[in-house]
This record gives sequence, structure tokens and C-alpha cells, in this order.
Amino acid sequence: MIDLSEGYIGSSCVVKAKNNDLLMMGTLHRIKTSFIDISSTRNELPVISYNLFVKVEVYNARLGFRVLIGRVYISNQELIRIIDLNEATNDERREYFRISTRCDGIIFNLTHQQPDGTIKEYQDFKVSLVDISLGGLMFRTKEVLGVGETFSIVIPAMKENMLYECTIRRSVEKPENYIGYGCEFSEMTNLQEDILYRYILRCQNEQLKRIR
Repeated sequence: MIDLSEGYIGSSCVVKAKNNDLLMMGTLHRIKTSFIDISSTRNELPVISYNLFVKVEVYNARLGFRVLIGRVYISNQELIRIIDLNEATNDERREYFRISTRCDGIIFNLTHQQPDGTIKEYQDFKVSLVDISLGGLMFRTKEVLGVGETFSIVIPAMKENMLYECTIRRSVEKPENYIGYGCEFSEMTNLQEDILYRYILRCQNEQLKRIR
């Protein structure tokens, strides 16, 4: 069992599936040595499948943000009980805190060598984001780019003129001849990470409002 202080009781929680789909939100109601219970005073909870692997994000302004991993043992309209809990590692924590988004990104300083050897430079190049996390993002475009290429990106929806440095790590085919590019953020300043964190929280809150 993870070491979770009783001070976290009453904290807001978000429960997600393995693929980061939002399942429910509630309040941490009970902490025991072998399980936690999450309930809600606002809405009836959705019923989640028994033994489903889930990720729990716990928000507490005083004690900090925690990401837990476990399995559903009880789920009804009053509470969800999660067992076999473990703490996410730092890398997992960054990866799990991922949210789908359909906002635009604007890419700068991207240089791509084409098959014929010519160089194509991208400046002020608009792309559609697919998802974003504290560790990186995925965007889609019909342009052919290369794994390992680096660029800077601005996300206007953040309402901050902040450039984030990225490296393309993988590419996947998307419908309608689009290509998805999974990218990793380079080392960020505390200010950059704080702005990104607040943006992800805002996106998540908007999605949670739509599923209530």
C-alpha cells in the first residue's frame, strides 16, 4: 500500500482509464492500508468495470499532487473502491497526466531534409494537437517530417507567448492521410512547466464538465 497521509481525505480526485480517458471525478473519502474510497456529494458516480486498471490523480493544494495506480474492486453510484495501489514513478506521473485536446499549435524553427536532398524550413506552421502531457505532445499534419527533428512550438490557447522546445520521437498514421507525431519536451523552466500544468488542468476541467 502506498504511503498516503489522511490529510488527503477530502481532496479532489480524477479517475482515468489506462488510455487516459476520463471516467469520473469525486472526493477522496477514505484511506485504508489496502484500499481507498472515492465518493461524490454532487453527482451519482458512473459504474466502472470490476478489476479495471485505473489511474487516480489526487489534488491537494497543501500536500501536493499525487498520481496513483490501482484496480477497481467496488463501483456503484455512491463510491468507487480501488485496491492494489502503487505510486506512479516520476516518469509515469508525467506520462499519465495527459489530456486530449483539439487546440492548434504553431511551430517555428523546424528544418526538414526532403528525399531529394533539399531543405524545407517551417516557420509559423500551424498544426492540430491530439493530446498533451507534462512530458510531451502529439500533433497531426499531412506534412512528412522526420523522427529526431527538433522545433519550437507556441500553443495560443495557453494565452501565454511561451515557446516550448520539442523533439519528434515517433510517427503514426492517422485517418484522412494525416500523420501523428509524438514529441518530447526538452528540459523546461519552472515557469514553463507551471504554465503547461495550468493549461492541462483547464482542459481537463472543461472535459469533466462535459461528462458530468
